[in-house]
Amino acid sequence: MSKSARTRQRILEAATTQLYQVGLSKFRIDELVAELGLTRQTFYRYFKTKNDIIKAVVIEYGKGMSHTVFEELVSMELSFREFLAEGVILSVEMVRSDESFQQFLGDDLPLAISIMVSNFKTLEDELYPIVEPFVLDAQAQGIVKAHVNTRDIMRWVFRTFLSEILLSSLEPIDERRQYLIKMMVPAILIDE
Repeated sequence: MSKSARTRQRILEAATTQLYQVGLSKFRIDELVAELGLTRQTFYRYFKTKNDIIKAVVIEYGKGMSHTVFEELVSMELSFREFLAEGVILSVEMVRSDESFQQFLGDDLPLAISIMVSNFKTLEDELYPIVEPFVLDAQAQGIVKAHVNTRDIMRWVFRTFLSEILLSSLEPIDERRQYLIKMMVPAILIDE
């Protein structure tokens, strides 16, 4: 890893720690660079704005969470329909139970959702190679509608995840899981 890549990674790791400790609303670049012994100029070489570093932290969290959830789902040996619904449920429950991430969000859930939405393409590109073999297998089995592709399914999962984040406290987990399974039929899967 080059010195430049190491410096960027160091900034990202320190920002993650600081954001998880103080939250979005209290995060300050001055405090971050002071902690790292860097100048603001050095910081801005790697991240153009405060929002850029926040965005990088959210993207890294999303990628890490997605990989963790995906590995857990694969080990569960679920039907494709259950796989999709359980993926949303596991992701939401992981975010809700992560105290550090909750501290990071503070009262700024709308900002975090905005960052996720505006950077969905980055997450989608990262996860596409992992998800595609499962979708292709489901298509070969005749489970997925012919006009639906991997990106369509990933977008459905992302939209559903955002809805669940906002509404998950309204119903018990089993009801949410059954609702998600019912929602998939008209959207992306062939009715059984």
